[in-house]
Amino acid sequence: MSGGADASVPSTRAFKAFATYGWRLSRLENGLRIFEQDVDEERESVSERNDDGTSADGPEGDGVGTPTATSASDISTPGCKGVGLIFAQPSVIFNLLMDLGASRAQWDLTFERGEIVRRVSKYSDIVRITLRDAFADRGKNQIILRRTWSFDRDGSFAVALASVADPAAGATTQPQKVFGGWLVTPFSSSSADAPGADTGEWTSACLVTNATKMQRGGWLEWLRGSSGGASLPVRTVCAQVAGLRELCEHTSDAELNGHGFGGGLSLARHDSGATTAGLDDDECFFEASSQASEDDCAFYEGGASMSAVNRRASLEYGENLGSLREGCWPAEPGRESRNAWCSPDGNNFRVRDVNYLRDRKKRLAGKPFADLVAVDWFVDYRRVDNVCSRPTGTCQKKILSGPQADGRFVFCINIQVPGARHHSIVYYFVLNEPLDRESVFGRFVGGDQEYRDARLKLIPHVALGPWVVQRAVGTKPLIVGKALKVRYHSRPNFLEVDIDIGSSAVANNVVRFVLGYVRTLVVDMCFLVEGKTDKELPERLIGTSRVAHLEPDTAVAPPPEE
Repeated sequence: MSGGADASVPSTRAFKAFATYGWRLSRLENGLRIFEQDVDEERESVSERNDDGTSADGPEGDGVGTPTATSASDISTPGCKGVGLIFAQPSVIFNLLMDLGASRAQWDLTFERGEIVRRVSKYSDIVRITLRDAFADRGKNQIILRRTWSFDRDGSFAVALASVADPAAGATTQPQKVFGGWLVTPFSSSSADAPGADTGEWTSACLVTNATKMQRGGWLEWLRGSSGGASLPVRTVCAQVAGLRELCEHTSDAELNGHGFGGGLSLARHDSGATTAGLDDDECFFEASSQASEDDCAFYEGGASMSAVNRRASLEYGENLGSLREGCWPAEPGRESRNAWCSPDGNNFRVRDVNYLRDRKKRLAGKPFADLVAVDWFVDYRRVDNVCSRPTGTCQKKILSGPQADGRFVFCINIQVPGARHHSIVYYFVLNEPLDRESVFGRFVGGDQEYRDARLKLIPHVALGPWVVQRAVGTKPLIVGKALKVRYHSRPNFLEVDIDIGSSAVANNVVRFVLGYVRTLVVDMCFLVEGKTDKELPERLIGTSRVAHLEPDTAVAPPPEE
């Protein structure tokens, strides 16, 4: 720092530059990408940044400047970094990284114990880390680090680390130079939007980068090794990222957010507003904060399936109107529980209560006003659109035909998943009361594209499945038209909503990830029209759906178009 400031102070801006520039892919290991510094390219990029002042000292949240660990004189020491996708909230990952308690040893292979020596500022402290014997530098297993952290409005954060002299050893002791840290970015397309925009798509997956660099001599000579295998810095980076990923994939949210893990600082206790800036709690598909209260949850852990409703609908409309069989989950004797559908209880979900605009309280949703009567599972070599208009399809031939069909109104949801072969899962709901054109749902049916896109809400929930899938999907409501391209097909007796998953890279990636587990999953959804005024509250469910252990190979060709 110009003017004689402490060069060991880690700058998150300098760390971001260090973690971004001058790397080449070295290997793929255990699902992680491992990079090593391109020394020549990094020297050139640092020189350019020094020339244009971008690595010079400046405002950094806590007012510190860049360390000398990225100066040109140190470039001949290559750094290494590991990059992986971790399915957890940014706040969960932050708390785990900042934790120095015994629980850290459950994922950090290098860690024996740690303590905070001194708080420096709101965004910086000095810590003493005791390493496990296998990672000790010739018997010296303690290292003193200064940590500095910062948050961005898109939910990402950086934790920069730099070694400092041990306060107890006196100022004459020269520490081994270590510079590195963590860069965590939500796996979201919202990074392309303006900061704080409310159109971002959030998920509970994060791209996590762990990068480190060490000076010649001491640790570096020992760490680089000469055994011909992977150097210890590479193995350390791999172990830390892989350990963090394994912990998050195999530990429940309740445990990660409880007292067992992350006993250090909490992201939620910083007033940066990083995790929820500009986002309404009902406009996020995935939870943006692990600190949500019970009243903010969109799913209630108490209900069961509405088998009685399913049976009543079957008696009225006939068995198995669609290509996917009706069943029941949890299983009941004599009823299908695999590759089948049913309707979960509406009280499994929470919706906005009558005073939500003032107290933000939600309530159990109660009984939907439409029954799920059929489900189709289609596959074709092109996208399957407008199925309700097809004369030989489930809607026209089976639901809306016959003398009892007078006055029926069908609300159809067609979820389209692109690929080499396009899949569609189609839900047919029949209103159990006449359509009131002046009601909230009636105005939605008669509304234009803009109105419908702003109002249709979907709440997902993985009732059964691996934690990694449950965490990827979440339970936060999705305003469908804000995140995905939607096409509407309307007639006097039906409204079909075609939801194109392929219109969003984030949603497409998550759905494709989920499809890899689909045979093991039970997935619930509910649909409703969002209430934005007191007259439109409390919200009411249109309908609910549950698909259990879906078999991709059982999808059938759709009926021909007109």
